[in-house]
Amino acid sequence: MNKCVVITFHRIYNKEWFKSILEYIGDKYKYITANQLYDILNYRMPSYNICHITFDDGHKSFYENAYPILKELGIPATLFISPQIVIDEKNYWFQIIKDFDQNHFKVFLINNINKLFKNNINKYSIESILKMLPYNIINYLINNYILLNKILLKPYINITLEQLEEISKSDLIEIGSHTINHPILANETIENAEYEIFESILQLQKIINKNVYFFAFPNGQPNLDFTEREINIIHKTNIKLAFSTKSDKVNINSNKYIIPRIGISKGNNIYIKNKIYFSKYWETLRELTHIKTETKERLRLKSLLDFKEIKTY
Repeated sequence: MNKCVVITFHRIYNKEWFKSILEYIGDKYKYITANQLYDILNYRMPSYNICHITFDDGHKSFYENAYPILKELGIPATLFISPQIVIDEKNYWFQIIKDFDQNHFKVFLINNINKLFKNNINKYSIESILKMLPYNIINYLINNYILLNKILLKPYINITLEQLEEISKSDLIEIGSHTINHPILANETIENAEYEIFESILQLQKIINKNVYFFAFPNGQPNLDFTEREINIIHKTNIKLAFSTKSDKVNINSNKYIIPRIGISKGNNIYIKNKIYFSKYWETLRELTHIKTETKERLRLKSLLDFKEIKTY
């Protein structure tokens, strides 16, 4: 296999930009479905210059901006959804905190969880700190902050149940699981991790009236956001491929449950070309140019965590 890539997007605010990027990639790669990618990997079929497009979370811009362009160009894609978010029409926790006074919330956050870490964590970003915690603690902290500060939450910003049902009927779009609530699975107990994976697949299948064969790990960094434990859980399901956010190209030896993906959120054709070409080394290159990366931050935070304190929280 040569030059096989999986691209992941989250939000698409500019239709023209998105269309131009797809056309640019399409000049160099043949677009394939998730099932075709599975066949290629499972049967070790020789394939050259192929690309699969994925989207995580189901932001409303997928339905408003990306979906029309995918239909216009006839490009298949997989959309990874956390079904409870859609059913409840409650934004993801990382979307909710964007509306907070960031300095004020950080003080609140550190005052409430400082005991969980062995050193001062003030220099770390809010998202990096929260991504080291179990979902129930994240939820508890956010809900308390909202109540204490009488915060009026912004309207729901992701796709609706009706839109999801419509999208699922398209021959172009495959619906995949992204857990129930988008926790960092490695931070959860095995019982919670199993629930988040198993129940998300069952809920999605009930909504779209189809089998769900594809899964994307929330946040998606191997050995940080998910481990062998979560892969073993996936093995107990009907999932054919599980996707990470490890930046790299796909090859014939790629683990079907740790498929790498190259994230794209901005940039012109030259930027996209370089990001794909240097995908495996992209984070290292960013660090060399003194750009702080979340993965590095979180690895440092991991070394400071006191797991005994988390268990007694």
